[in-house]
Amino acid sequence: MRRGRILASCAALAALVALAACATWRALPEPPASAVSPPSLTLADGDGNVGPRTRARVTASLVHSERAPRLEQHLAAMETLTDEPLYVGNRVALLVDGPRTYAAMFAAIENASEYVNVESYIFGEAQAGGRRLSDLLIDRARAGVAVNVLYDALGSATTDDALLERLRAAGVTTCAFNPLNPLKSRTGEFVQRTHRKIVVVDGATAFTGGLNLSPAYRSSSALVRRRGEQTLEDGWRDTHVRVDGPVVRSFQTAFLESWQKQQCGELATRDYLHEPPRAGDTLVRLVKSSVDADFGTVYAAKLTAVEAATASIDLTMAYFAPDERLERALRAAARRGVEVRLLLPGFSDFSGVWYAARAHYAALLRDGIRIYEYSPAFMHAKTMTVDDLWSTVGSTNWDYRSLVDNDELNVIVIDAAFGREMRTVFERDLASAREITLAEWRERPLTDRFLERFWVTFERWL
Repeated sequence: MRRGRILASCAALAALVALAACATWRALPEPPASAVSPPSLTLADGDGNVGPRTRARVTASLVHSERAPRLEQHLAAMETLTDEPLYVGNRVALLVDGPRTYAAMFAAIENASEYVNVESYIFGEAQAGGRRLSDLLIDRARAGVAVNVLYDALGSATTDDALLERLRAAGVTTCAFNPLNPLKSRTGEFVQRTHRKIVVVDGATAFTGGLNLSPAYRSSSALVRRRGEQTLEDGWRDTHVRVDGPVVRSFQTAFLESWQKQQCGELATRDYLHEPPRAGDTLVRLVKSSVDADFGTVYAAKLTAVEAATASIDLTMAYFAPDERLERALRAAARRGVEVRLLLPGFSDFSGVWYAARAHYAALLRDGIRIYEYSPAFMHAKTMTVDDLWSTVGSTNWDYRSLVDNDELNVIVIDAAFGREMRTVFERDLASAREITLAEWRERPLTDRFLERFWVTFERWL
């Protein structure tokens, strides 16, 4: 396995140099100033802004929660950095791995009556339970449902052209985000990509998280674990969510903004921005980032949440190459007594970023952060839970590409029950992972040390 990683590292160097040569340098966003006064939360439901009594009740329950006394700091910072309100009245379902996620997604698509909007970095033939995504989309399009698909040109470069032609022939509208042909580029920068994973059905239900639409998710990571294999062929370990309720309007707006800026053409006439009805009692905020925006809202959300932690931080991350401020915030949290646990891949589809991540281990371990590597399957999830109350699930990795060059999207869920569910899944994954201790780390091979130092030099371009 190690020899394969070394060969993959060497093979990727030429591609990395080429990418760095055409990339435009952009600095990471400046962190927000710490909030010093209680936030006046912008809350909304399906009928618009909520009344003063509801706003006062929700604000008081959050700001004065004994479980998260510093949550006030995070909420105040986000109020100044995003126009997206904190929506009340939502229902959030946690989805683990491809089969479960696709089953929920396919059921929602099958019942679509108005439209299905899809934005995905990789758009391929997702399958679950003997059903194929393309068949469902074609069936809905032929039934008069508007089906719109925005896929990234680089992420979907290996997608079979015949699949896209079959969809278009059935009436599905497709559009490539930032075509690879420089003469057709819509951004002027090859590195700018949509890494978002969004499915919106009839403006009432949305899906997002770490899963692409890909055959790599055709089986559960638990099946791979039982076979005892390390594979990139199927069974990636990933996390997604289904969201119902007023916040779905923000998902829909995000999709429409991407479609418009990519000049994808007119959409079939539908009521795309109607107000979704209440579906539960969960507080949810959508945060999104883009090269076109003035500030990295997803970055700010994660940074301020780490700074607000008082008891625990559970982070699962596919590609972990944090900038100095994120790493400093994690280490500071551990030093002030917060239990910080990182669940990272034990192997990767790109060994360069895997070794760059490991270059950060020593400093993190020295400050008491516990690091686990997950090897039963490729860990591709991007989640974090703070104090079992604040959680985020989305597409954003902790690396420079996600934070600087990509369009990304995460949901923030503020709910104790959902936080406990996230912890349960996290600890179940830990049971199948190997903890890296500082003593063990100091004895690692010289070859690994060399590769870590080599790849961390290029982590801004990985």
